Amino acid sequence: MKEIGGYFELECGRNPPYHSGVYLNSGRNALRYIIRSLGIKRLHVPRYTCPVVWQAIGEEGCEIDFYDIDERFLPTRQFGREDFVLYNNYFGVLGRNVLEIAARYPNLIVDNAQAFYSRQTGRAAFYSPRKFFGLPDGGIAVFRDNNDDARLNLDLDYSSGRISHLIKRIEYGAEAGYCDFKGASATLVNAPVLNMSKLTKALMGNINVAGAAEMRRANFAYLCEHLPTTFPFAMAEDDIPMVYPYVTDDVGLRSRLIKEKVYVASYWPGIINCGDLQERILPLPIDQRYDLEDIKRIVDLCRMKEDVGLRP
Repeated sequence: MKEIGGYFELECGRNPPYHSGVYLNSGRNALRYIIRSLGIKRLHVPRYTCPVVWQAIGEEGCEIDFYDIDERFLPTRQFGREDFVLYNNYFGVLGRNVLEIAARYPNLIVDNAQAFYSRQTGRAAFYSPRKFFGLPDGGIAVFRDNNDDARLNLDLDYSSGRISHLIKRIEYGAEAGYCDFKGASATLVNAPVLNMSKLTKALMGNINVAGAAEMRRANFAYLCEHLPTTFPFAMAEDDIPMVYPYVTDDVGLRSRLIKEKVYVASYWPGIINCGDLQERILPLPIDQRYDLEDIKRIVDLCRMKEDVGLRP
């Protein structure tokens, strides 16, 4: 029975969902949903990817066959036309690579965890909206052919225990909520495959998806002009970057940026045999929370050397 009256809940909007798909409790579980739906028994996986992807695949009893990527971030070897191949749209800037691979392999599964806006799905794709917006959890599985969706009967997840870091960041700052953020992320590691919570869906209804895309484009364009990188961009029309992948040999830059409260992630702890990709690629923030002055500050910090003004 619907409750009427009493105290108010959070005010949440009713914006329509950006993707038509299955809304689940995490990106990794969206991949597990795809594996179950398509009955995948063996999956070719890039070695340069998040280790939780390996774990998610293993939890479904699916065999992993690792492959390497070249300087264009394309696979270094060929696969069978009927093979299932996983490929990342790295940092949300390699949509043309996705199209190229999808043309060769009909069973391409696209990891769009870093490419929320990309419509390039191959046979199926999965998304992690909390990497782009202030959400406690959530994942989306999208199929090219709706008949591929097994329409699994799943229970509903609950997210109220994972939201404290979002609230603390608003009131106290990022550092105050960081432990809560890590704790919330840890609860997703072994979480069963569940439908997205009512709370996360409601919060998604508040998001100005188009406005966020515009800000990301503008910030990304400014960094492209004022802080050139050698990263091999291959952007499709619908690619909206998650970050700006700045390639540098300055091994101390990451720690100097963090000291100046510019938090730069490290993708991905635990990977092996991927050369120096983790150390040389700094994923600089360009998202909708930041205006041109913030981005100019990032440029200035990246151009500085420790001996000309940065605190030790």
